[in-house]
Amino acid sequence: MIKRSLLVLPFLVVGSIAEAEETSYPKLSGTLELELEDDWVYKSEDSSQELNDLYPTISLGAQLAFTENFSFNLEATAEPVRDAVENRAFEDQGYYVGLLTANYDTERFSIYAGKFTPNFGIAWDATPGMFGTDINGDYELAEMLGFGGSVNFSAAGEHTVSASVFSLDTSFLSDSFGTSRGPILKSDGGAANTEDLSNFTLALDGNFKALEAFTYHAGFSSLTDGVDGDKNQLGYVFGGQYEISVSDAVTLMPLAEIAYFDNAGAINGDTATYVTAGLGLTYDQWFGSATYQRRDTETGGVDNDDYIAAFSVGYAFDIGIEVTAGWGIAEEENIQRETLGFAAYYAIDF
Repeated sequence: MIKRSLLVLPFLVVGSIAEAEETSYPKLSGTLELELEDDWVYKSEDSSQELNDLYPTISLGAQLAFTENFSFNLEATAEPVRDAVENRAFEDQGYYVGLLTANYDTERFSIYAGKFTPNFGIAWDATPGMFGTDINGDYELAEMLGFGGSVNFSAAGEHTVSASVFSLDTSFLSDSFGTSRGPILKSDGGAANTEDLSNFTLALDGNFKALEAFTYHAGFSSLTDGVDGDKNQLGYVFGGQYEISVSDAVTLMPLAEIAYFDNAGAINGDTATYVTAGLGLTYDQWFGSATYQRRDTETGGVDNDDYIAAFSVGYAFDIGIEVTAGWGIAEEENIQRETLGFAAYYAIDF
């Protein structure tokens, strides 16, 4: 899957005062994203993994602004909510709400409450190309309930410090309509599945005037153990991107991130390390990428190393449609596989 984010908290765009004076409220705006993807595992050391999966992904990101500063925000998604176990086409589609917040945003600070993704890591969202988020997506803190905020400041550049407290969503919104993915219960266990606000993240994002094309992210997370755990999971992440304008037509965007988790999965002594490296390239209406993700885990004293290397190329047509083709080689749980992927994408703003 090609990961695209519609609304990223806590960094919702705030318009200028002049723009606000020209806007009437309430105002509804957003983006509807349509994607059709086909993933073909044509070679695997486990023949049961050799299959073709054709599926659509529909994402709606919407904002209902009541004033210049106060708004409600929604992100809803339709996609397969079960893993493919045989050849599949347009099956197992589930419809769910991934984000639902009330926001108060100014040029200096933001606060929000509801269901959201706490600010921890960028690779799971920003790594370019097909298959670029298949491993680092493990540490996306998706679908949490709580509240948070951020403050912007200047110091040799522009920076934002953010914090949030939360727990895993166990409400009816944790299920999906259509094909049910099953509601999450506290008895299911897992880190952050606590039904209280004992979990938190802290993060710092920004850039420097001396290197404006470089953006960085540093984050810390503490997730309390659920009913099946015995130790808080502590996470540390640092990543960055650098936009290099080679010419008017050519832009390079290298990205790198490392994340480390102590007591991974809220199990005492288990660890996990994630490394992501990627390079995006645009040339006029062409775009391409090369990415590498690695996951090294120690679970119950047993080491396991997984990786995915992928390459993609695509073209953006004048009518707004983007098409992408990708190839990836992966090894997970000591089983190697190779995959070809094709995707078509179109977005409608309103």
